[in-house]
Amino acid sequence: MTASQIVGRRQARRLSRRFGRVGVTTPPERLQLMLAGAPEVSAEIADFNFALIAAQLKREQFGAKIQRMKRRGTRSLIFVGLVLVTLNFLFCMAYALFSMTLGASPL
Repeated sequence: MTASQIVGRRQARRLSRRFGRVGVTTPPERLQLMLAGAPEVSAEIADFNFALIAAQLKREQFGAKIQRMKRRGTRSLIFVGLVLVTLNFLFCMAYALFSMTLGASPL
């Protein structure tokens, strides 16, 4: 977000909630005023910049977590598939041995 960008009420509320999740509580109305160019206190500017950076970092961490979960899920599916192939092979071998023993004639 740039300082010259004017945000609507809905976007300001969303931004306020996102900032709240990282520990910076700023009302949406104040965010709208700040982004519209109203004079700010230096503490507000520091909080705003911190919140932007922290929100972006949190978003990147969430994306990395999703990627890890996808990789873990893919590995799990491959493992389950290999177990099923192995079990199928063992059942086929057991069936073949059982069929051979039934067809064998006693001496």
